[in-house]
Amino acid sequence: MTLFAAQLVAGATVALLATWAGLSLGKPLAINYRGRSIPAVLGIPIVASVCWAVPVALIAVALGEERPTLKPYGAILLGILLVFGAGLYDDLQPVRTRGLVHQIRLAFAGQLTSGVVKLTLIVAASCLVAFSITGPGSPPTWLCVPVLAGSANLWNLFDVRPGRALKLFLLAAIALLGAVHDPASDAGLLLATSLGAAAAILAFDARERAMLGDSGANVLGFVIGVAVCSFASTAGLVVGLIVIVILHTLAETVTLSRIIEATPPLRWFDQLGRRKDISDRP
Repeated sequence: MTLFAAQLVAGATVALLATWAGLSLGKPLAINYRGRSIPAVLGIPIVASVCWAVPVALIAVALGEERPTLKPYGAILLGILLVFGAGLYDDLQPVRTRGLVHQIRLAFAGQLTSGVVKLTLIVAASCLVAFSITGPGSPPTWLCVPVLAGSANLWNLFDVRPGRALKLFLLAAIALLGAVHDPASDAGLLLATSLGAAAAILAFDARERAMLGDSGANVLGFVIGVAVCSFASTAGLVVGLIVIVILHTLAETVTLSRIIEATPPLRWFDQLGRRKDISDRP
């Protein structure tokens, strides 16, 4: 539990320092839904915090107190860095094509978009992590890959309003922590660090001082996917995959913003913490 608390505090501290550094850079810039140009740099504190988790865990092992299983952590960290790089590549494009299904259709027609390149890299990262965390008695690798990639893309779909993706990540991470048997496990430590980082930068996103961008939103979703694949049963992963597919379908048709706007409790939660002069429309 001591290690878990250390990761939580370390995640928040490193995230605040990295946010200051990212805001100093001021780039890349992205246009939000109100047409404002905002630095899309909040992926930096998320990744910086996850990187910090590795030495903290290694120190704990060296001291001989709590001993998490660190074997797959290198692959998990590499996968997260790959997802971050894929999202950053998309963030840096001057013109981007929207809609996952539309971009896949364009790819089959011979027109490769930055979104498809990003998705390919995320799938590669998902394969890397899935092979590292699965084994005898664990859910099949072929099931973990779509959960990882789908979760990463799902959080990118959430990130269309200030603070939405981070708040949903906090809810999901807290719920998953309740299901983790050992807080000092790989999943527990990763969630603790990411939870601290997400809480620390929420105000920057909700108040429109900075944005997650694809580099941040994709990483948040990927972290949730890693945690789910680390301890969920095969049946749990099937349910998770069904939910991911349903939400992707709604995002491509009705849109998630319209559903949230039409549901009073969701609308209240979605607008919580935002600037008072924001008028949300689907």
